[in-house]
Amino acid sequence: MPNTYRPSRQSRPTPGLYLIKSPLSRVAYTLPAGAAHLLWLEYGSVHLRRNVAEATSEHAGPRIVWCADGGGRELVAEVGTRGTLLSIPASALFQAMPTTPIGEQMQRTLSQDLDLAADLSGAMARPLQGFTRERQIGEPGAEIATSTYLTLLLLHLWRLARKDIVNLGGAPQGLSERFIVLAAQRARDHRPVEDYARDLNVSRDRLGSAVKRATGLSPRGYLHRLLLRDAMELLTNTGMPISQIAFRLGFADPAYFTRFFKREAGQNPGAFRKSYGRKENSEPSSFAAWP
Repeated sequence: MPNTYRPSRQSRPTPGLYLIKSPLSRVAYTLPAGAAHLLWLEYGSVHLRRNVAEATSEHAGPRIVWCADGGGRELVAEVGTRGTLLSIPASALFQAMPTTPIGEQMQRTLSQDLDLAADLSGAMARPLQGFTRERQIGEPGAEIATSTYLTLLLLHLWRLARKDIVNLGGAPQGLSERFIVLAAQRARDHRPVEDYARDLNVSRDRLGSAVKRATGLSPRGYLHRLLLRDAMELLTNTGMPISQIAFRLGFADPAYFTRFFKREAGQNPGAFRKSYGRKENSEPSSFAAWP
């Protein structure tokens, strides 16, 4: 008998959808690790913290809050708050990213937490409304539609993060956050730290102090950490040759990439790939929150 095609029964990973509708008392949500979380905060306020020892951050609407990895943090919505919370598993996030250079830029930018001003009638509102409608109605093809809307949401979030870089302020915390977003987009260009300082309109020393306080690393060390994380992602989740990975990460010489990786990770790229051992049909590993 001829072989018969049997479609896979495995469904795509589905983001969680939570509507926050002006609660009469505080409502708490746990943001699990291994998933990214997008909060569309229309009005009211929320508090976000990882544990009792961590300082609580407060966000007042209209606001867009992006957590690259929930890490078990707790999100508490105050009385009267209204908004939408998406919980996106790592595998769903991976599938929603376009397989283009733009997709790579989106992945680097969205590997960082973001706190952005929201335009409730702006470009992100339409795909969010479409995603919510498809999830609630559940008509045939809803899975395809929600996947498309998720990609549009992430694209508009990435664009908004890029625009936010030009809003230069004076606070060291804001400076470090802008550097982190800028670094996520340009680390593969291998630009000197002086270029980042010039783009952010500050001295190299001031940039170094702000980044060190926020991350514990120098600006150059942080840039190297981003490159190392991206290299680990590609070595673990793709079968690309090491030389091709080197070129994708902006290294003109694969031998220099190997020396860089060994210096930063303690082993060469081939040994690292072998130690992880790619597994067929397994979810891609993520180093978004590493270390």
